[in-house]
Amino acid sequence: MKKFDFQLEDVLSIRKFQQEQAEIELGIALAEEQKISNKLEMIALQHAECVKTIEGSFDFTQILSAQQYFNMLEKQKNFLIEELAKAKLVSGQKRKVLQEKMKKTASLEKLREKELESYNAERLMEEEALIDDIV
Repeated sequence: MKKFDFQLEDVLSIRKFQQEQAEIELGIALAEEQKISNKLEMIALQHAECVKTIEGSFDFTQILSAQQYFNMLEKQKNFLIEELAKAKLVSGQKRKVLQEKMKKTASLEKLREKELESYNAERLMEEEALIDDIV
């Protein structure tokens, strides 16, 4: 009997490649999200450090400088929150694309498995027929 040959093997390979690319793109998007989150955490830490520094201070210039610094941190925080929202949208889109690619790949893999089972059953029947002929 001839060797098992899945006629859509090339299509399956392409779909697996596309799925891997979608996984990479999602990973990049999630890494960007994490990078922005880390920057937000750094801003919070900087804010807390500055509060500790001026705590109990009566130096007007130091308090004024701290207030300007807080304003700058607030602007950065607001900008980063907007960027984080955009990054989450991108991640969501990449996740949907990946899910679609996974569905397409899985459907072809199921088809391949069914054809392989059919091939194995047919091969088994031929072997049994050959054994019966020999007996």
